[in-house]
Amino acid sequence: METPLHSVTTKEIVELLFANGANMNAEIEVGKWKGQKSLSLAIQNNQTETADLLRKHGAKTYGELKTEGN
Repeated sequence: METPLHSVTTKEIVELLFANGANMNAEIEVGKWKGQKSLSLAIQNNQTETADLLRKHGAKTYGELKTEGN
């Protein structure tokens, strides 16, 4: 399942979702994007301002989270 954070395109929406408790590290659960994080999608789509804001609120890529878990 994709969350609204996975299709974010503006800083304002990131702020709104964060203010309302969005999980900054939620991942897509099905389909070809399974396992993708919102930060990874922002980076892949060259949304640097959005990526910076996601990081500010604690978002991490799958690789970063995996590294922290070891």
